[in-house]
Amino acid sequence: MAIPQTFIQELLDRTDVVEVVGRYVTLKKGGANYMGLCPFHGEKSPSFSVSPTKQFFHCFGCGKNGNAIGFLMDHAGMNFVEAVKDLAQNAGMQVPEEDVSPQDRERAAQARQKQTTLTEVLEKAGEAYRKHLKSSPQAITYLKNRGLSGEIARQFGLGACSRMFGVPRPV
Repeated sequence: MAIPQTFIQELLDRTDVVEVVGRYVTLKKGGANYMGLCPFHGEKSPSFSVSPTKQFFHCFGCGKNGNAIGFLMDHAGMNFVEAVKDLAQNAGMQVPEEDVSPQDRERAAQARQKQTTLTEVLEKAGEAYRKHLKSSPQAITYLKNRGLSGEIARQFGLGACSRMFGVPRPV
């Protein structure tokens, strides 16, 4: 089931995150926002804030944050579609479904498979370059002379090939 992004945005615009969170958390007005005990971790003093102007929640204790859909998914255990349907029902909206033909679904599945295959090939190539770097004293010296440590090379996935340093490829 594909839900149009325009519908999701309109739904969030019509949804009051304070009302949604308020179904599960006791909230008290505190300045421009509402505060309560975080439902995601145990606490004794409120660090959970809900902003009606930004339509956003945030816990300063555990860092959990998001919009009304995210709250229902994280707290109520709903999946994305269930959360959207719940909010749409409360807003008096009908969830539209994009009509996708079987051919379009098949094309999308093939594109995802092709992307997965390409990603796997690139990961294997990167692994080969990184492996070659480790066994190439010339490449290691070159990087060290450029001020790059082994940690930086590892962090950024740097590698090398034999042609970079004029070394003939093994046959």
